[in-house]
Amino acid sequence: MKVHVGLCQDYGDSQRTILRALEELGGADRFFRKGQKVVLKPNLLKGAPPEKAVTTHPDFIISVVRIVEDAGARAVIIDSPGGPGNKRFLQRCYEKSEWTRIPRETGAELSYDVSYSQVPLPHGRILKSVPVLKVIQEADVIINLPKLKTHGLTVYTGAVKNMYGTVPGMTKPAFHGQYRGMHRFARMLLDVHDASSPDLSIMDGIVGMEGKGPAGGDPIKMNMVLTSQSAQALDMAACRATGIDISKVPTIRMGDLDPKDVELIGDTPPKMSIKHPVGGMVPWWVPEFMGGIFANMYMKRPVLYPDRCISCGDCERICPEDAITMKKLPRISWSKCIRCYCCAEICPKDALEPR
Repeated sequence: MKVHVGLCQDYGDSQRTILRALEELGGADRFFRKGQKVVLKPNLLKGAPPEKAVTTHPDFIISVVRIVEDAGARAVIIDSPGGPGNKRFLQRCYEKSEWTRIPRETGAELSYDVSYSQVPLPHGRILKSVPVLKVIQEADVIINLPKLKTHGLTVYTGAVKNMYGTVPGMTKPAFHGQYRGMHRFARMLLDVHDASSPDLSIMDGIVGMEGKGPAGGDPIKMNMVLTSQSAQALDMAACRATGIDISKVPTIRMGDLDPKDVELIGDTPPKMSIKHPVGGMVPWWVPEFMGGIFANMYMKRPVLYPDRCISCGDCERICPEDAITMKKLPRISWSKCIRCYCCAEICPKDALEPR
């Protein structure tokens, strides 16, 4: 499976880099054509300024939109960030991430349709059906636009995990609570990816994130764009380029692609070794009924920084185990906490961090 690596110094050069990748993968018309509805699925973990590297950069999305529109297709942009899953919340996330620029500068549509329906998955690894946004299901073509970031729970988050945003907002924390072990969680993520099965993945690795990702880490220049028809192959290539051991990434370990089958084309990826967590999931060998005990004994806790907290209550609303109670500040019940870190990911002020 081919992965194109394109060196790219800034977002102003991203359109040229992406066009080159598509040409070397067979041409843009191989992936989308005139009259088609092309749904773009970037990373919108939460509303955050582009310079924080939490979300796919709006200029990167604009570059892809212009390529799609030049082919005569129609671009629709959608995501379902963790949270209440309503249009008002989605609007705030779009505004904070500066994605509202996109329809002003292009003909693309920012979707506010949060409706969904079940997609059957008879051969799923662990799921037999997946709730998926209807906009995704109605697409002629799906293009996955992940951000290259580290992750406190899964070490790395990229193309496969980005498709987790195709399920409705509050389903995500519910799945965190239901699939606690590393293997179960990874198999669920792979099933969610397969339910939508993107036609193409183009990764924003121009500025990525290292350290306490996916929300509280540090932006780092990586200067590359990765493109592939295979999300799993793209993730392997991204990990190799950034010095992340692919055996530590559960969505790669539990995937069905042999690393030997991944072929890099284009530029030679830059050599780097980014700072990343060691991973925080309950290992596969821990019995499900002992998951909570193991988490309490060995896994990092989400620690509150009171001076940052604005008492918004987002952490309480998203917690899949009702382990957080808001007084003036959030109080966490460690006997209930499963260390999914949903609270840390959703916090608008990074007031909760695994430590």
